[in-house]
Amino acid sequence: MNLKQRMMEKPLGGVLIQFSDSPAVLYVAKQSGLDFVLYDCEHGIIPYEKLHDLMLCGNALDLPSIVRVPELSRAWVSRILDFGASGVMVPMMESAEQARKLADWAKYPPLGRRSYSGGAHTGYASSGNHSFHMQEDNQRTIAIAQIETVEGIRNAEAILKTEGIDAAIIGPADLAISSGHPDVIQSEDEIEGIRKVADLCRKYGKGFGIIGSTSLLAQFAGSLNLMVSAIETHLWQESFAGCRRSYDAILEKH
Repeated sequence: MNLKQRMMEKPLGGVLIQFSDSPAVLYVAKQSGLDFVLYDCEHGIIPYEKLHDLMLCGNALDLPSIVRVPELSRAWVSRILDFGASGVMVPMMESAEQARKLADWAKYPPLGRRSYSGGAHTGYASSGNHSFHMQEDNQRTIAIAQIETVEGIRNAEAILKTEGIDAAIIGPADLAISSGHPDVIQSEDEIEGIRKVADLCRKYGKGFGIIGSTSLLAQFAGSLNLMVSAIETHLWQESFAGCRRSYDAILEKH
């Protein structure tokens, strides 16, 4: 069962990776019971070549990869999928026109206009069988619109009814900034906007996700298909701080 099927069957939880480029992280994530890895190429530092290797490893482990690309462009969207990603997410999506471009570059005909090439996404299979691989990729991969501005909320229905868009993920921090109150995440207006997107995803049969705090995820538990509250740098900080507290507790006793 692929990621697209899994997310519609039950809520999936993943981790956002910005800096960790060792395959060992994928083994730890898999052993920990996580369902997918979200690589952040908008704010992170992992290069193209390393992403290719990491996603091949993840696919071998049955740990699918989603990649947040830095911008809406054919060069990013199609190439990341050629590298074996199960999903591609574009930030700051705000219009039906942008949604159509994402779908065109993420999907092969007849759903889109993605250019064909063999490679990691076919498991480096022998050349040929184009129709089979195109159909399989259209069914397997997900095109995700990240909605994180007031304009994106306003045009959410036009975005989500676009054929070829499979899911929307909310970015609450940027949504709060766009709303004019950057330090007040989970305001009443923001929650109302997120709920609008969740309801539209349900209406159009699209996946719904949030990258945010566990408290925000809990408010939408009945609507979520994709959950991301863990960021690897935050996990390190929490673990290292816990280690420091343990040392301090030991020293206080002597």
